Amino acid sequence: MKINAGIFQYKMRDETPLRRVQRLEEKLQQTDGLDLIVCPELFLSGYGSFDKIKEYCEQSDGKYANKISALAKKYSTAILYGYPEMAKNSLFNSAQYFDSKGLSLANHRKKMLPPTANESKIFKPGNKSSIIMVNGIKSAIVICYELEFPELIRKLALQGVELIIAPTGQSSNWPAAALYNCRTRAFENGIFVIYANSTGTLNGISFMGESKIIGPDGLDINNANEDEKVIVGEINSDQISLVRNKLPYLDDARKLN
Repeated sequence: MKINAGIFQYKMRDETPLRRVQRLEEKLQQTDGLDLIVCPELFLSGYGSFDKIKEYCEQSDGKYANKISALAKKYSTAILYGYPEMAKNSLFNSAQYFDSKGLSLANHRKKMLPPTANESKIFKPGNKSSIIMVNGIKSAIVICYELEFPELIRKLALQGVELIIAPTGQSSNWPAAALYNCRTRAFENGIFVIYANSTGTLNGISFMGESKIIGPDGLDINNANEDEKVIVGEINSDQISLVRNKLPYLDDARKLN
């Protein structure tokens, strides 16, 4: 099974969700043959401003969600993007997945909320895992901080997940997460990781970029470095068995008490 996967490493700016969606469409117009494109955490609102998060929050079927759904259908490309979700008078840090027909198949609410940028005060934590099939590959959505918990990713891998899709808003204050942790999660589980970060500076936060598509050997298939761009890489599930035959971490993990 294969996925031609892309990441839109967006440069954070003080602009409306509509303009951000327009920039996404501009990138889709320039990139052919994608099965999936992943945008960063809180893509629609930006990160670090409670005022903007409140202003731009919406329900999972809100007007910007409908625009992104239409893009997915128009370009026959699945889209995953981060946004502030308002539901039942609570705010969630969410990531929604539309398939290539524009249907919402998952709306992941971030379960693990760090104190940085007051996330743990602004948002309510989610309580469910989000597992979907993408081109026949069992995949799970996690958001930023969640990827930094090896226990969470190992549990998903033991459930048969072969691809972790991780929209993130990683600043340059904590570079280890983007430089090492995401690669380690791939390597120690023999899985693929799509790590979609922002770049640029907004609300006093310098986003470090370093979006990457990582193979089950823990090495980058493609890396965006620091510029705004779309990067593309192939997810081929056949590579997982090749790696796991040599490094059977999951089989051996089952032997641990």
